[in-house]
Amino acid sequence: MSELMVCKPDPQALQAAYQIHQQVVPQPWRFDTFIDCTTAPYSARVVLQGHRVIGYALLLMVVDEATLMDLGIVEDARGIGAGQQLLQGVIAHCKASHMASLWLEVRSSNRVARQLYSKAGFIIQEVRKGYYPATAHTPTEDAVIMTMSLNA
Repeated sequence: MSELMVCKPDPQALQAAYQIHQQVVPQPWRFDTFIDCTTAPYSARVVLQGHRVIGYALLLMVVDEATLMDLGIVEDARGIGAGQQLLQGVIAHCKASHMASLWLEVRSSNRVARQLYSKAGFIIQEVRKGYYPATAHTPTEDAVIMTMSLNA
């Protein structure tokens, strides 16, 4: 198995990241919206296994607060630590950018992601009832709002 590496994506990596986004998000964004979320004040990171993009993260960074807008790992690369490596890369990027805190929201049913975030040091701030609307494949769902302080 190839080593995992987190980096800023080039245009080709963004194309691959968008393909992953389409696969893992119940209501994916349009391509132009996705790309807009990679330019300031947004930022993107990808995780590579060898030369293959297997995951991506999109962040909004304003003043000293970052929000993890989206994070996805391709299904056949789950369980190898890619999500943890990507999240650690995101946290390091936020710290290097002098962010004081990192926020995110996650579907209440996404236990794997919630466990990943908790293990990384995020704490639950609140639950927003009925935040995610129902789709043809998913019911209405609560959002769990989590945060971590980056001042350490």
